[in-house]
Amino acid sequence: MLLNTNHCRVVAPVKKNGFKKLLIRTIIFLCAWQVNTAIAVGSEYKLKAAYLYQFTKFTQWPESKFEDANTPIKICVLGHNPFGSLLDNFSNRLSQQRSISIKLIKNLKALPDCHIVYIDKSEKRRLQNILKKIKNMPVLSVSDITGFAQKGGIIGFIPKHKKLGIEVNIKASKIAKTKLSSKLIEISSVVDSEMPGGKL
Repeated sequence: MLLNTNHCRVVAPVKKNGFKKLLIRTIIFLCAWQVNTAIAVGSEYKLKAAYLYQFTKFTQWPESKFEDANTPIKICVLGHNPFGSLLDNFSNRLSQQRSISIKLIKNLKALPDCHIVYIDKSEKRRLQNILKKIKNMPVLSVSDITGFAQKGGIIGFIPKHKKLGIEVNIKASKIAKTKLSSKLIEISSVVDSEMPGGKL
């Protein structure tokens, strides 16, 4: 998160060094409190939506996944849509010189057309069927279902020290032929799993 330093400047001259140091420390504290408060009260799904967009930048799909140079990167939401219109904010942006397309899907038959699929918690009961369906497809699966990466998903959102963390299942990613950037792996917790249909 970037801090707007315009709110953190000393606007009046200070003559005494001791008072100046105290004033600076106070301003720094207030700015830090402002940032922490923004994180605490910020929308959980606004942050997750931003992550989904960033994943498009740090994932490589096989060339065969794109019909041509104009094929957009499709972010799909399977099940209930917890994002509202948040993901629409990224539909006018580019990633890897491609446009972004947002799709809400209910039917598993639409999964092969996705590059990224966010699996909502409403799909928990049929999660294993979904993961079996896309196991060998170049589709980056993402969810905040508990233990998602351990169950064979590729990227799972997890609570981490009252913040949002991510887990990645590299083996699942390799099977799906969705290559994750080392930069993404560095900021993630790497997990192993038993894939639907057998161990990796």
